[in-house]
Amino acid sequence: MPVAKIDRDDIHYSCSGQGEPVVMLLPHSSGPMGTEAFVDRLAEHFMVIRYDPLGAGRSSPAPTADAVTMRARAKEVLAVLDAAGIARARLCCHSTGCGIGLAVVSAVPERVDGLVLMSPWTHADGHLLVMQRLRIAVARALCPQDYERFNAALLFPPDYRRVHEPAFDRLAEAAAQQDAQQIENRLNAILSFDARPILASVACPALVVTAADDQLM
Repeated sequence: MPVAKIDRDDIHYSCSGQGEPVVMLLPHSSGPMGTEAFVDRLAEHFMVIRYDPLGAGRSSPAPTADAVTMRARAKEVLAVLDAAGIARARLCCHSTGCGIGLAVVSAVPERVDGLVLMSPWTHADGHLLVMQRLRIAVARALCPQDYERFNAALLFPPDYRRVHEPAFDRLAEAAAQQDAQQIENRLNAILSFDARPILASVACPALVVTAADDQLM
């Protein structure tokens, strides 16, 4: 697995497929079905770049809370593009990844060919503030299994959870101990990011996707 560098920290990334490059900016929570089918289908038409952000997977730990802000995460994207020798790419963003993608566009618009924003947010309004602070409190209070179930109830609609109930149960039973401080840092980074000043300046082609039953973002 190739490695990009930010200062002394390692960011592990992978490339699959051929064609114009697409960087995947996906959240930690992928549900029982995962994202592999989605990524594999994209790789039939594009070069798909995935990476482990600092503090996740094989990459180095996030050195400070500031390292998980949207603008700091944007530097990770640029480090991966530079390491892979890619001048310009499309960004496929979901949830937290939307903030990262917009931060990349804000910093270096000349390096973004297109933008997909799935379940984005504009700013920390009252609803998002309450929900994310609740997630922080729950991460400190619940055991790993119940925290996994709580997140599933928040992130996935009831009908979907009913269809995939056994798979959700398996995820909960296999849940590792959550790092409450890391979760707080990550969610506070979402709350501190205001996309509104950036949105009007986005000049690349963009697709915004939302869901009628999204009760969080």
